[in-house]
Amino acid sequence: MLPFLTDCKEALEFFRKTINLNDPQLAYIIAFLSREGWTNRDIRHELGIAKVYTLTHYKRVGLALSDQEFSLWDKNPDRITLGHLRVLCHLKPAAREPILRQLLAHKSSVAKLQARVAGQAQHLDADIKRYEGRMEDSLGRGVKIQFDAKRQNGKLILDFYGIDDLDVLANTLGLKPELD
Repeated sequence: MLPFLTDCKEALEFFRKTINLNDPQLAYIIAFLSREGWTNRDIRHELGIAKVYTLTHYKRVGLALSDQEFSLWDKNPDRITLGHLRVLCHLKPAAREPILRQLLAHKSSVAKLQARVAGQAQHLDADIKRYEGRMEDSLGRGVKIQFDAKRQNGKLILDFYGIDDLDVLANTLGLKPELD
């Protein structure tokens, strides 16, 4: 069970008193200490974590999860592992929760989950490429779309061939260059 922590002293006390601390509890404590301004080195020293990457994995997952996701993980640490969450933590919360619930219903290996998430990214890339092609056909010029799935934003790059063509492009986009 995850505690309600109000200060670093409580977090460290929970860490020391809890027998058989599980991964969700450890990630929760690490995230709490990190939010309180503790450095990675201080956290590793205080919790006795030897490897830098071990702390990094717990911290990345711990800082990404919502309280509800932590609760799901804490109640099901055998079905949802740190490895699963390392794959999912870069996704938006709205995308993570359905996948976590599917993990509860149907146990899956980390490798299978990773392949599934990568497949979703490839599907998104295919959609972006298709949209890029449709825009090229519509505008009659080269179009490049750079999309960042994590941040859900990107860049749209349109080719033009000379100042006159730039005026045509601006007009197509609704800008009237002759009014400037």
